[in-house]
Amino acid sequence: MSHELIDEVAPSESAAAPVQRRNTHTDIHADVHADVHADVHADVHADVRSESTATAPRPPYEASSVRHVHPTRAANRKPRVAIVHDWLVTYAGAERVLEQIIDCFPDADLFSVVDFVEEKDRKFLRGKRATTSFIQRLPKARTKYRAYLPFMPLAIEQLDVSGYDVVISSSHAVAKGVLTGPDQFHISYVHSPIRYAWDLQHQYLQESQLTRGPKSMLARLILHYIRNWDVRTANSVDQFVANSSFIARRIHKVYQREAEVVYPPVDVDSFELETSKEDFYLTASRLVPYKKIDLIVEAFSRMPGKRLVVIGDGPDMQKVRAKAGPNVEVMGYQPFSVLHDRMRRAKAFVFAAEEDFGISVVEAQACGTPVIAYGKGGALETVRDSGPHPTGLFFEEQRAESIIAAVESFERDPKRFRAEDCRANAEQFSATHFREQFFARVARAVPAIAEVGLPRARAPKVSDTHGTSSAGGDDDEGGHPATQNAPRVLAIDQSGVLGGAELSLLEVVKGLRARIEVLLFNDGPFREALDAAGARVDVLDSGALRNVRRDGGAVPKLGVLAGIAALVRETRRRARGADVLYANTQRAMVIGVLAGKLARKPVVWHLRDIVSDEHFGRVQRAVIKGCAKLGLAHVIANSHASAQVFSELTNFDSRRIDVVHNGVDESPFRALARVPQAQLRAQIGLPEDAFLVGAFSRLARWKGQHVLLEALLLEPRAHAVFVGAPLFGEDAYAQELREFVAARGLADRVHFLGFRHDIAACMRAMDVIAHTSITPEPFGRVVVEGMLAQRPVVASRDGGVKEIVEHGKSGLLCTPGDAQELARTISALCDDETLRERLAENGLAVARERFGKEQYVEAVGRVLDGVVMRAR
Repeated sequence: MSHELIDEVAPSESAAAPVQRRNTHTDIHADVHADVHADVHADVHADVRSESTATAPRPPYEASSVRHVHPTRAANRKPRVAIVHDWLVTYAGAERVLEQIIDCFPDADLFSVVDFVEEKDRKFLRGKRATTSFIQRLPKARTKYRAYLPFMPLAIEQLDVSGYDVVISSSHAVAKGVLTGPDQFHISYVHSPIRYAWDLQHQYLQESQLTRGPKSMLARLILHYIRNWDVRTANSVDQFVANSSFIARRIHKVYQREAEVVYPPVDVDSFELETSKEDFYLTASRLVPYKKIDLIVEAFSRMPGKRLVVIGDGPDMQKVRAKAGPNVEVMGYQPFSVLHDRMRRAKAFVFAAEEDFGISVVEAQACGTPVIAYGKGGALETVRDSGPHPTGLFFEEQRAESIIAAVESFERDPKRFRAEDCRANAEQFSATHFREQFFARVARAVPAIAEVGLPRARAPKVSDTHGTSSAGGDDDEGGHPATQNAPRVLAIDQSGVLGGAELSLLEVVKGLRARIEVLLFNDGPFREALDAAGARVDVLDSGALRNVRRDGGAVPKLGVLAGIAALVRETRRRARGADVLYANTQRAMVIGVLAGKLARKPVVWHLRDIVSDEHFGRVQRAVIKGCAKLGLAHVIANSHASAQVFSELTNFDSRRIDVVHNGVDESPFRALARVPQAQLRAQIGLPEDAFLVGAFSRLARWKGQHVLLEALLLEPRAHAVFVGAPLFGEDAYAQELREFVAARGLADRVHFLGFRHDIAACMRAMDVIAHTSITPEPFGRVVVEGMLAQRPVVASRDGGVKEIVEHGKSGLLCTPGDAQELARTISALCDDETLRERLAENGLAVARERFGKEQYVEAVGRVLDGVVMRAR
């Protein structure tokens, strides 16, 4: 049988009573109420949700999460985990996934048909040795293991995993066929059903010259046998996870089973963003037939005025070289450093394969390089070709003419593809996201796994041994170190929007991983962000409660009270499975206290406001006082200023108040460190030579944007840039600002950018970041963000800001509402570049040392764990 026919390699570049809504990535939810003296019971509530996530494509087939772990095992000890991989001979796309699965379950045992990975290349296995099959000992198995494909179904069935509670198979061939029992949970991450045995059979028979004769008949019989075995063994898998919606459709077609989607990990942090592009195109891949590199080379050879660089080696090298014109540079195999350099500088990355996923496509976007791709397969899920922030375009046929037409279309308007948009799109496929989402799938099905928690991520690494891609690994958050008996947390938030409180909670949810669930009282972008992070999230319709304002002074009406009662009832039901309720906002705290009292669970309020009469109405402050006495176990305050006002209002025991400053993720700012300021201004549409003072917050009177406008009248060299929009009935104030600008002739010096997603880019486009609140700020997240953007910060001397900025060292402080002092401060910064640089440098150091997201998440986790321990 032909070597090529059975070369089934892994892909190498490879979301009345209140209404419950569902998580993006699954329409069937199981609520598990576990007790050590009882069996595990699963209540499955199916509910189809009409909305889809805005951050990632929704899988077309979504699977049940029914639990299968034996209750005695789950209750008495840490579950044993086995990981089964097809074969271990190299480090390619499937092995990247395996590497991250091992990071999720570092104590798991490893199984494989063969293990011939060289000692120097075994780092991705974390020192593990695989238990192998009889094929390991057959003649020439090290180099001819693929020739034993007909025996692999038998071999995989001989691997004994009967002593494990959870079996995880990483399968592109036979691994999913491992034998498991009724008390074991088997989850299979499928890179693809056996491609050569299914939809690509005829293609590979032709390419292997096995279309006629006795060898062809033998090959077809073997493939028929493998297909029958493949379908039969699909029944032993409890849950399928696909690496793309494209593969989910294949799974449904072949196995008649549904699959959730968790995209493969891409080491985006090893690829640096570059916004300055040069006049050449790039393609990089192993040179094998289905990659169609020869087709790309043919297309560019017919466009002699356009330069193409080809990186990679393989069986098609001679075919590629034969078609290459003088404008095509075939570099062959190159180390990662060379690939990275070309990928950053290329004006576009060209990709012609029908790939299951396409890791190289994501890597290119991580460099800020747009993609010209064949519009089929995984590329449809990793490249955005429409909408306000496209990252590439598609061609419809695998023909040279189609590639030529796509390149010509790209060159008609290349500026519509922004490097920052490409990078932002790539980051949703990071290794961190993979670990979070895959672990959450296993933990949802096996409650005892959730109690163990997701281990910290290890230090990043970049492999220089692979010519077309970097090694896996990621240095993003590791989260709170969980133990086997880690308390379960139900986080509650009233909002669906992505405000500062919600961004901070998002970091906590990522950090505490599988032991936290989230309950929202409104749907929106916040739910979508939680879905994208792999969080378990439910949305309750808050009904009449939406109209309750924190500055209101009237007693709630009957309809509002009925809505509160309904929310309390539903929250109490969900609280039964938690050890502590963690309320992130004031209205969520009220519901949480009432539900916690009924469910006999401790409640922790993360206080993110200064509860003074400037921010809260009389009734709201009275409710806060009542809740503090009724059932608050502990308070986490985001600043000493917030803690002090709360303590004075409620006489709350100071020993039950912890101050934990918010943590801010530096990575969006770090990714733009090498992008010139002039380029950012040009992309955003700001004047290149002006002295820009940026204000970043929603447009609200207490945020004090009018103070900056008044300062502009006193300092004519400065321009003001307002990033933000009115959110909570503040449109009249926004109109006042615009009228002020028009009446004072400031239209050419004031720039209203509205709501933006690219905050890091906008901040780095500024000369100064101004925080102008006229009433005390509870914390001042924008101040920390300005420091991380390496820009000098001017802030109001009040509230939590005084705990962030040391005047004259890490920033400058002004009297709130004093436009004259603000103008003088801006003038001083405008005149003194050295002062600006010193403040920016010191501010960055302070932000990194005191306001990192890792220490923030760990501090919150310690408080929650301490509250549970005292309650027990």
